[in-house]
Amino acid sequence: MLELLNIFIDNMIPVLAIAAVGVVLRRRLDVKPAMISRMMFYVFAPALAFDAVFTSDIGGGGVLRVYFGTLALLAAVGAIAFAALRFQDLALSARRKINPAEFATALVSTFVFNGANFGISIVSFAFGSEALTYAVIIYVAGSTVAWTLGPYVSSRGKASMLLSLQSVLRTPVVYALAAAIALKALGIVELPPALSRSSQLLADASIPLMLVLLGLQLGGFRKPDRWRLLLSGMAIRLLLSPLIAVLCAALLQLEGAARFAFILQAGMPTAVLTLILAYEFDTDRDLALNLIMTTTLISPITLTLLIYLLQNGIV
Repeated sequence: MLELLNIFIDNMIPVLAIAAVGVVLRRRLDVKPAMISRMMFYVFAPALAFDAVFTSDIGGGGVLRVYFGTLALLAAVGAIAFAALRFQDLALSARRKINPAEFATALVSTFVFNGANFGISIVSFAFGSEALTYAVIIYVAGSTVAWTLGPYVSSRGKASMLLSLQSVLRTPVVYALAAAIALKALGIVELPPALSRSSQLLADASIPLMLVLLGLQLGGFRKPDRWRLLLSGMAIRLLLSPLIAVLCAALLQLEGAARFAFILQAGMPTAVLTLILAYEFDTDRDLALNLIMTTTLISPITLTLLIYLLQNGIV
């Protein structure tokens, strides 16, 4: 029990404390998250992705294995979530059926995970810089799924997969990752100081800024409802997903920092992108808010346990 408490204090308290600053800024000073979110999307997250991959000792094969392994993991989680929601819908009486907007929102919430604000920070605190690099790769892979399958599911099939794929091509972090891999493949191991220092400064600033942004987003949430969907969403996102990740990591033969990052990222809460998609495609916004809030608030407990299991070689 004492070891669990130490893990929580060392890894979760710093994240929650910085996020709390964002909550206070939102509620006391009415700071809006939109501008910081755009800065993160276009500047800080790409800088973090580039710096983490370019300065690491991970080869291109390791990057691609973790990247495509993450795609497979999220596809499996999404498929299981679809079956679970369909079963739940069939089990309900006619007047309590899950409507299409609720179904789409609940499904998206299971495979669109917070690998940035929460994931990168916690993986870095728990397992160090090498695991951080893998966490960034997993975050980029998760973004690929979020910006392709996310719009497709949210539109209930009305948005073509081609149009969804185009949204990925407008995501700067994808190009930052590709640039880092390309430079490493060309044998370039060092950039001019002006570029390397700028990249490093932006990368160093990205993690605290991500956590402040998370707090700004959480500051606008309301009281949750529809507990049946919330509980099933939390169970899939926080418990089932890391369990599937353990199996995937074994199949991919991931070891050490790569394995730790892969499994821990799989247990992260639902990302705020779920709400953005709900607004964009007119699905259930309140349910999206509730799923983000409840998984985020419960995840420090489940992630503390998961870190304990990983650090002690139990999983």
